Amino acid sequence: MDPVVTIIITPRDRYTGLDECVEAVYRHTPQPFRLWIMDLDYPEAVIAPVRRQLEGRAEVRFFELGLRTPMDALREAQPLVDTPAVVLLDNDSRVTEGWLAPLLSALGDGHAVVTPLILEREGVDRGAPLRNHLYTGEIRVVDVEGTPYLIEHKHLRRTEVPDIPTERALTGTFELHCVLFDGELFKRIELPSMVIREHLDISLQVAAMGRTMVVEPRSVIHFDNLGTRMALSDMRFFFFRWGPKLTGPSSRLFERRWGYRFYSEQSMYNWVVRRKAFLVSRWLGAPIGIANRATQVAKKLFCRDWDPLPDPDGASRPLLAGGVPPQLSHELR
Repeated sequence: MDPVVTIIITPRDRYTGLDECVEAVYRHTPQPFRLWIMDLDYPEAVIAPVRRQLEGRAEVRFFELGLRTPMDALREAQPLVDTPAVVLLDNDSRVTEGWLAPLLSALGDGHAVVTPLILEREGVDRGAPLRNHLYTGEIRVVDVEGTPYLIEHKHLRRTEVPDIPTERALTGTFELHCVLFDGELFKRIELPSMVIREHLDISLQVAAMGRTMVVEPRSVIHFDNLGTRMALSDMRFFFFRWGPKLTGPSSRLFERRWGYRFYSEQSMYNWVVRRKAFLVSRWLGAPIGIANRATQVAKKLFCRDWDPLPDPDGASRPLLAGGVPPQLSHELR
């Protein structure tokens, strides 16, 4: 039977956990699939066991690409896709039983992009052991002294599981933890070299094509959310991906392509500083509570804030209410 989907696994924030990600795919995916693994300079101790596990499987392909960003890696695979559907899956996310069929059903109903319900495990802060990370979302715009800024608004953020709706719903955004694309559309979208808000760039492209995106809560993905202690090699990748040489240029590339800055740009840079402090503390053996206190110290010492509005969400309006903004540039780098 021909594969119905190509599943492409890339590192998100870390290297470790790839074996668990692959194991979950095989345990919970009865449909025929191709599995492509983006080897972005994985340590041998991480990638070698996975290679041995998958040796001889015709559906598997490894892309040895060296240290690069996930988006740059996906551009290498993009023109090779020939299945009706494509799933992008981060290696720190875990599919669960019955995850794929509901996504394919929504694709069959004509939707171009389908996101499962993304649940985050308790990680960088305390809370419910499992809670909503992403149900639906939208891109909004808010004016600051006459300049429009974009806001990524996530509905029901961190809502506990019993309170999350169970019905399929339209969404204006998705995230790359796990998302299914129509295969032909995936080959048409641009994959810019971004590490920040790249999913929103793609969301705007899909809207410009007149296609719809939905969340399908019957499909559930668990996302680690940096809760598991990192190895030293994991932090090497995290510091590379979230370093200032990539984060700042990512923001400027989005601005050139769409004409907008993000209201939360400085907050994202501050998030990176806090997360680095958290990860180093955890690597040194600190429990989550102490690591969180270390992030507060880092925030006071190294972070400056830019948040001029008392309620930016309340002052914002849906970006697409006035139509999809024109794409000003097609630069990918």
